[in-house]
Amino acid sequence: MPHVGKHKEMMVMAATATVFHILPGKTPECLEFNRIVTGDRHADHEASRYRLGITLERAWVETTNAGDVLILYYEAENLERAFQLLTESNDPYDLWYKERFLAITGVDLNHFEAFEPGELVFESPHLDSTGPVVPLATVLPVRPGLKTEWRQWLEDLNVSHAKEFRAHLERYGFTVERFFLQLTPRGPMAILYAEGADPAGSIASFARSNHPFDAWMREEMLYLNGIDFIRRATAPPPDLVLDWKAKPKRVAA
Repeated sequence: MPHVGKHKEMMVMAATATVFHILPGKTPECLEFNRIVTGDRHADHEASRYRLGITLERAWVETTNAGDVLILYYEAENLERAFQLLTESNDPYDLWYKERFLAITGVDLNHFEAFEPGELVFESPHLDSTGPVVPLATVLPVRPGLKTEWRQWLEDLNVSHAKEFRAHLERYGFTVERFFLQLTPRGPMAILYAEGADPAGSIASFARSNHPFDAWMREEMLYLNGIDFIRRATAPPPDLVLDWKAKPKRVAA
């Protein structure tokens, strides 16, 4: 199982993001599945996540050139243990969840090796927010043979370009950005997770920006990820279909 990494001292709680390809024609079923999870079976799902030790779970459905995908983002004190518990669980809700997941993605969560969580390879500085924070995740494939260069580019953002990158975050109202790398049979996949006042709107503004640093970033991501942000700006943003967070533990008086 890939290591769920940390960038320097930035994270206390482990985080990962993982992308699953939705089987052809199964996107409506995936959306309905998440509606049930957040609606009729919300209490069961919440009990499951507490049992597994997951503290935050978010999911998006995104349309890509390779078909629709389901992006899952998790935070937990021990993600590997959480995934192991899910694979071993015979709880009725967990069994139902795994059965529906298999039907939608073709991935059998009863097998521990089915989990290929993304490795956290980059996290931006954390910036304060004066208002509500909205999360967003999107998939950015890494072009063949460029994985090492992609990692180096991210390192440069936090080192040689740290000042410009922080100004970039402030300009668009991002409070944090994280990049995860997931190794898949279709090649390495990068997952960008961002929080801000309006991350989807900010990415659209970034695509149209004439700022020199923004233009440089777009050129680098076109080369490394094959993503033309100017064209991508017209595509619908990923659809947030699940947003769950554990309630804070009460401290005894």
